[in-house]
Parts: sequence; C-alpha cells; structure tokens
Amino acid sequence: MKRLTSKGVLFILFFLLGALAITQYRVVGTVNPYVSIRDIESLTNQIYALEKANESYQNRLEDLKVKIAAYEEADVDSGKLDEVLRREVSQFKILSGVVKVFGPGVVVIVSDAENPIVLGDDPNNYIIHDLDLVEVVNDLKNAGAEAIAINGRRIIPYQTSILCNGPTINIDGEVYSQPYIIEAIGDRKFLEAAATSPESYTHFLKQWGLFTEVNTSIHLEIEAYETPVQFQYMKEKEE
Repeated sequence: MKRLTSKGVLFILFFLLGALAITQYRVVGTVNPYVSIRDIESLTNQIYALEKANESYQNRLEDLKVKIAAYEEADVDSGKLDEVLRREVSQFKILSGVVKVFGPGVVVIVSDAENPIVLGDDPNNYIIHDLDLVEVVNDLKNAGAEAIAINGRRIIPYQTSILCNGPTINIDGEVYSQPYIIEAIGDRKFLEAAATSPESYTHFLKQWGLFTEVNTSIHLEIEAYETPVQFQYMKEKEE
C-alpha cells in the first residue's frame, strides 16, 4: 500500500473537520429556543431574591452607620447614651424573639394527603414530617422572613426543636397536630413567591399529593418565644 503524501493527509484532515462542523451545526440547529413560562417565573424569582438580598445588606449597612453615628454623638452626661442603649435593647428583644410582634406576611398551610393510601405505597409518603416543616421554614427564612411561627408557636434560630411524634409534631416539647399553619412576617410578595415557586419545598409537597395552601396577609401577630433560651456549650468570654 502506498504511503499517504502530506497533501493527502491534509485533505483528509480538512474533510473530517468540515464534516464535524456540519454535524455540530445540525445539532445546534435542532435546539429548541422555546423558554417555558415556568422557566421565566423561576428566573424572575431568582433575580428578585438577589435584589432583595442586596437591598437587605444595604439597609443593614445603613443601620450600622446610623448606630455608629449615634454612639459617637451621644453625650453620657446628657442621658442621650442611655436613650440610645434602651433603643438598642428594644431592637435586640425583637430580633431575639422574646417579645410579641406584628406585620405583613404570608400564611402557609400544610397537612397530610387527602387521598386514600394506595395499596403497596409507603404510608409515610402521605403524612407531614418534621423535616417537611423545617424545609418550609428554611425557605421562608431564606426569603427574608423576620418572624415565623408554627400553629402559634414562635420559631427562633438555634433554639427551636422540631421533631416527629408519630402522626403529630413536637415543637419545643409541645405536641401539635395537622393542619400545620406556618405564619411568617416579611415582604408579602417575596415570601409568597418563595413559597409557591416551582423550586420551593411547598411545591414539592404539593407534587407528592400533600395538601398545601399559601395566602398573604396585611396583618399577622406572632407571639413571643416562651421557652427559656439556654446555651449548653457556648459561654461569654470575658475581656
């Protein structure tokens, strides 16, 4: 067999490159340019979430600047510093959950599936578990909820315990049964979007046949956290 000349090798290479380019063009040309309304809604929610997060950080920055200015201008002898500190204590009480609060927000209702259990299915797939409530609460927290309660019980970070107790849920030692009414104070539009978007855990529960309902409210009242706040390991370090 005769060896290929350099011109022959180049010809074969160019031929293969041309064939590859045509194939790639055909593949790219068959991609469906259609974007579903669901995709648009999802992207819109993500953009809105980023905008709200940026707005929240900007507000926090401005609040810190105001606090620093208040501390610098406060005169100890005139009592202004005392007034600033009392205002700070009031804000910390609100943030820590030890006082009753009110404001606009959303109400998310979740409960066990209404359909009868199909023979052979796992009954656990038809009931609400503790992890389901935790995931819904996390969605609302990530959406900027400033206060959250389940069946009237205040939920605060690092303290609230949510555990399964058979067909009921145990929250900080108290037993609650369905339906589970989750109230969250914050931006109504954003909280509603976070609880109803295709990526939300509430939507996931609905797809599994569990009952879910999301409503907005211009006025919600959430009680103070009643359980004494205790830290088992964390201690204050003295300077």
